Parts: sequence; C-alpha cells; structure tokens
Amino acid sequence: MSKWKKTKFPGVRFREVDTRRHRGKSEKYYAIRYKSHGQAKEEGVGWESAGITPQYASNIRSQIVQNIRTGHDYQSLRERRRLEEQKRQAEQDEKEARKRENTPFKTLARRYIEWSKMEKKSWKDDESRYKNHISPILDETPIKDIAVIHVENLKSTMKKKKNARTNKPLADITIKHTLALLRQIFYKGKSWGMYDGDNPVTVTARDSKTFRRFLKGVDRKRERFLSRQEAKILLDELKNRSQQLHDYCQLSLLTGMRMGEVFNLKWMDIDLNNDLIHIKDPKSGVSRHAYITPPLKDMFIRLEVDGKKGGLVFLDRNGKKIKGASNVFDRGVKKLGFNKNVVDARDKVVPHTLRHTFASWLAMQGESILTIQKLMGHSDPSMTLRYAKLSPSHEREAVVRLAQGEAEVERVVELERNKSKK
Repeated sequence: MSKWKKTKFPGVRFREVDTRRHRGKSEKYYAIRYKSHGQAKEEGVGWESAGITPQYASNIRSQIVQNIRTGHDYQSLRERRRLEEQKRQAEQDEKEARKRENTPFKTLARRYIEWSKMEKKSWKDDESRYKNHISPILDETPIKDIAVIHVENLKSTMKKKKNARTNKPLADITIKHTLALLRQIFYKGKSWGMYDGDNPVTVTARDSKTFRRFLKGVDRKRERFLSRQEAKILLDELKNRSQQLHDYCQLSLLTGMRMGEVFNLKWMDIDLNNDLIHIKDPKSGVSRHAYITPPLKDMFIRLEVDGKKGGLVFLDRNGKKIKGASNVFDRGVKKLGFNKNVVDARDKVVPHTLRHTFASWLAMQGESILTIQKLMGHSDPSMTLRYAKLSPSHEREAVVRLAQGEAEVERVVELERNKSKK
C-alpha cells in the first residue's frame, strides 16, 4: 500500500492499493481531512470502484465544514452515514408497514395452519374449521381491518348454516371452537409480527360481555376434578406405563400448566436455584411463573442426571417435540374406570383435568380468586370465578351462620313450649 497523496481539492487525499485493481490500475481509496472544534479529523470516503471521485469527496467535506460552522445537520461523515441509514431503515419500515397493513387474513391463517400441523395433534380440526367457516368470510379482508363486527358476522353466518352431513344447524360448540381458533390465529399473528392491533376476539375485562354474547347458550366448562386419592392412583398407573407420561402429567397437576405449555417447556425456562418455571408465550397471552415444589425438583434433577438436558424438557421417542398427551393416558384412565358410564364430556377425566384439579385444590384450601387467576394465567377473572363455589368462602359461612341462627330459634321456641306444658 502506497503513501497518501494529495489531490487538487483541499483536504482530500488518496492512496493507491496494489492488491485491488480498477480498470487495469491500482485502485484508489479517498479520504477527507477537516477540523471539528479545534481537533483534526480524518475519515475514509470510499473506493474509486464504488464511484468515489476527488470532486465527490470534496463536496462532502465542504458540506461537513459548513455544518460545523452553522451547528446544523451532520458534522462528520460517520454521522452522515448514520442519518442515511436511519432514513433508509425508516423507509424500509414504512414499506413493511404498508405491506403488513394490506396483508389479507388468508396469509396469516395459512401460516397458522402450517404451524398447527407441526405443533398440534388436533391440527385437522383447525384446518377443517378454517376452510369450512372462517375462510369464505375473512380470507380476502386485510388483517388490520378485521374488527368485532366481522366476528359478529362470522357467528351469525354460522348460526344460519347447516351441517352438511346431518342437515341440522351447526352446534353451538362448533361456533365456540371456531371463534376460539380465530382468536388463537390473531394471538400468533401478533407474536409473529404480522399484526399489531387489538385481538378482535380477545376475552378481557373490557369486552368479556361481548365474547360471552358470541357464545351464548354454550356451557362446556369442565367440571370434573380429581380427589387427592384419585390423583395418586392415576399417577401411579401412569408411572407403571410410562415414566415420561407420569412426569409431564405430574408437572401439570402441581403447577396448573396447560399440556401445550408443558410440551413447549425448555431447560432455559427452569430456574432450580429459585424454584421457578418461566412460562413463555402461553395460550392466554399472559406470561407467568410456576413454582417448583419438592416432587418436581426431584423430577427435574433426575431428568438432568439422565442426560436429557438440552432444548425441550420432554421429547417424543423420535427426539422431536410432543404434540399432545399420549394415548397411553386414556388407556390408563380406562383401566381405572374413571370414565365408566360417563356421558357428559365435562365429567370425563382427560389430560386437561390435571390443570382443572390444580385450580380446584387451591380453591378448596381457601386461596383467593386473584391468586388462582395469577397461577392459572387466566386473562379474564370470569374464567376463574367458576372455582369460587369450591372455596370455603364468606358466603358459605354466612349461610351456615344463618342456619345456626334458625336452629337456635327452634331451640328457644321448644323450651318455651315445654315450660307452658308444665
């Protein structure tokens, strides 16, 4: 590399680099020199092959010197480049925003279905509900334009439709599951950066009445929960069939984690020093912590010792993510007879029963609804209120006191009767 050489332009110089060739000659690299607040500065402008000329470098230097004198705009080549990059990024962001604003719903929905195929055992149900009910109504609508009125329209349209197989009106539960799917699609769209508005099907304290109106007449809340004895019998049966099945069911039972949250759990989310589990990207959108109790700590330590520490805590037999609870669970429940002669699905023991049992036990031991809501990760308090009936609450105590008062009145009246007889 040669020494710096002057040009006819003040403050502009160059050097020739033999290792780079341009038009058959050693390429030139240009730089500018100037003073800023009494200090000498030198900055490289660029290569001749990139279109840099002595005149171009001189023009940049002149503008920088003038900006230093007036105190305006960029006062160095580095600052000029930074501002240009910011402008370019802003233009790119605006372009992406416009593109995102005009993205039709079908783009988001189809990505969700592809995700569902990889992550959920029930993906065929998602695909069917999307194709048969959501797609014909929302596919071409820009994601940003979908609002509550569109969800109302979807619901009213489904109310008028008939089941192609039975020729009867669609069941309310079908409408509920379709709306729940739509809500989940928007949750995922937000986490994927494809949508940044409010979820039009979000259940919050602000719009829970609206959502309940969508689902009017549909009551599919799970009622069945396990007693302490039943839980032990079930876990013992599962352990005899599969240690891993036992482990992730015990985790759900003692933390209230959804099965999807259990299967998404990574070792980096487990803090054994502070006995915490960080639950990220949950179904409700409400991030929370679960607490590691002694049985779970022993389990996690055992899994680490077994050499399973890595990405996901639980993997299927092929080393991949588990999509749903094993069918072995159903066989274990069948053997124990928990679902024998049970017709109502709300009374059947299924993997989700473990999470429901966790909340039920908390309520039965007198924990507040707020505490249960936080531990369960419910976005809407009304979702937690169904456990209030299990709590030894003030209302129950009031009724007991009332009954005791009535008994006392009866006792006094009986005493007066006996006195009058004498």
